[in-house]
Amino acid sequence: MTLYLLFLIGLICGRIAAIWGCRLVEDTTNAGLIRCHACGQTNSLTRQLMGLPGQRCPCCGVPGRIWPLATAILTGLLFAAYGHSLLIEGCQTVSEVRPSSPLWQNRLPYHLLFLFLLLIVTITDLLDYSIPDLIIGLGVGSAVILAGISGELQMIHIWVRWDNLMVDLYGPYLPEWMKHHQHLHGIAWSTAGMLTGSLLIWVVRIIARGILGYQAIGFGDVTLMAMIGAFLGWQPVLCTLALAPAAGILLGTTLRLITGRSFVAFGPHLAFAAVTVLFSWRYLWEDLRFRNIFSHWPTIAGLVGGTLAGISFLLLGVRLFRMVPVDRIRS
Repeated sequence: MTLYLLFLIGLICGRIAAIWGCRLVEDTTNAGLIRCHACGQTNSLTRQLMGLPGQRCPCCGVPGRIWPLATAILTGLLFAAYGHSLLIEGCQTVSEVRPSSPLWQNRLPYHLLFLFLLLIVTITDLLDYSIPDLIIGLGVGSAVILAGISGELQMIHIWVRWDNLMVDLYGPYLPEWMKHHQHLHGIAWSTAGMLTGSLLIWVVRIIARGILGYQAIGFGDVTLMAMIGAFLGWQPVLCTLALAPAAGILLGTTLRLITGRSFVAFGPHLAFAAVTVLFSWRYLWEDLRFRNIFSHWPTIAGLVGGTLAGISFLLLGVRLFRMVPVDRIRS
């Protein structure tokens, strides 16, 4: 029953996200939801919320587009899948974090809000290559405030060490102040993730400018990584950045072939990587032993360096890929 409810909530949120995203960019693009893509006539609110593919415009008779409904269905499936992964599969259940409240009361709504905001950003970036400051500001503010109020929303604490000598007897090292100042820790954890995400993608932005010869990564991507870090924390946001090159290759090639665009927005790649980390955190932290990486500063530096090298290689590939005509790729 819970998963069906999450699917229904996702359907509604997906449609709202599509409308909100279109409204944010309607001055520069017409995606066929707020206005008819053929004649430009403004659709009624009922049509925006409930319109189905093939439903004809009352003015020009052109059928409506399919993407708003597809977005709603995919969002419903995403919400239900995340609820299953979190509550049943325990995708974020790690030994170091044991919240006193059930996950469905705090972590689930917190991350559903995160997925909803990511969806809006993805829509605006795909439609208009823009990431609205309004959504980012709402996301960062909500993440930090809710993390401070709850004190139990972190996927992993701001600092955990598994390399001390007495770990077999006493478990991992956790700073004492975290235990006695739970709400302060929530604010510090979220803020650290925000700063880590934004600073690292700023470095990537500089690298991209040097390799491609133009500003391929906008300031909106910097703010997007700030929001991702504020919701996930600094360790998961590093994992997100490490997965971004693979997401870029997969999504970038697919969108290039489908749309023929020579430039593909980077925001959806970051969003896809963040969702992947969200779903696989326990596997990354415990099964792949990322807990050992994040206990050792030199290893962390190596992870950051390797990630930046991977992104640089991806950007070099993008530069070469853009030189190949789309017709030759499709053939």
